[in-house]
Order: sequence, then structure tokens, then C-alpha cells
Amino acid sequence: MTEEFFEKKLAAQPIAAIPGMIAFDIPVHGDNRGWFKENFQKEKMLPLGFPESFFKEDKLQNNVSLSRKGVLRGLHAEPWDKYISVADNGRVLGSWVDLREGDSFGHVYQTVIDASKGIYVPRGVANGFQVLSETVSYSYLVNDYWALDLKPKYAFVNYADPALGIEWHDVENAEVSEADKNHPLLKDVVPLTKEQL
Repeated sequence: MTEEFFEKKLAAQPIAAIPGMIAFDIPVHGDNRGWFKENFQKEKMLPLGFPESFFKEDKLQNNVSLSRKGVLRGLHAEPWDKYISVADNGRVLGSWVDLREGDSFGHVYQTVIDASKGIYVPRGVANGFQVLSETVSYSYLVNDYWALDLKPKYAFVNYADPALGIEWHDVENAEVSEADKNHPLLKDVVPLTKEQL
């Protein structure tokens, strides 16, 4: 890990390209044994702009996916808000596309995420990532319970759509699910309305 990884001050930066999206710097404390972080702390993060509405549903679920180098997942917009982060020493190239109706429809944001960064993603914004390290544990704190009957409410956009301008690493050799390969291009995505969110 670099010096930029350890001992950051907890801070938040709104993402200008996608309204409602926030990047958080997370303090990571390390020594010869390894490292420790408070991945999410409500009392400290609400004053920095983490939306209190995230907790209105009173349904919280934390999911973790494990992926190996070169795996590319996305781009999916589920019917809930999420706070994503990396739970180990891995790194991902995170990419998000706004699929909500309005001026920011189709706007893209990309950044590299390690354990010292967390991203708040509002519902209606498609989330995707590509693994840069040997493996990664990718954590999603979401404000609704997963259920198969919610699947029709998901929105998708194709990770390889040139119109998005996403710069993946060696995308031709990325390991991608068949479902993700067949998501629609942005021009064929119907923007999500406020009523759908």
C-alpha cells in the first residue's frame, strides 16, 4: 500500500458528473499486523453529506462479491441506493452511468477504488467494476432486501458501448458474464423516471 492509502482524513466529495453520487475518503490505520478501517460510520458520515434518506426504508443488507483479476461486472442499476467499497487489499476500476431521466442521463464517472475509498451510489445509477488486483472483495451496503421479484425493476447498460467512453483495461480479454455482454446500448435504454425509483 502507498502512503496515500493510510491515515487519510474522513472526507466526502460530491461527484459533479452524476448528481447525488458521493466519493468518500476512508481512514485506514495500519501497522506490521495489517490494517483496520471503519468502512461506514453513520454518525460521522451523515454530516459529510451521506443521505439520511438511505435509512428511511429501515431495510439494510450488506453483500460482498469475490472476483479475480480481469473480471468485469456491470453495468447494473438496481432499485436501491448503495454504498460500495473494497473490503480487502484489492483494487477495482469502478464505473457508473446515470440512467435516470434528466440532464445527467448517460453521464459517466470512473475512478480506481481500494479500501481507502467508498462511493455512495443513488438508485438509478448503474454500477460496474473491473478487477485490477489478483482478487478483490467488493462490498455493497444496500437499503433494500434482495428479492427475485425486484429483478424487473433493474436497469442495465452495456459496459462496451462506445458512446459511454468508459476506458476499461484490456476489455477484449476481460471475463464478463453472458448477461452483461447482452445489455442494451445507451441509445436503447429508457431513462428511469422518478416514479420508477
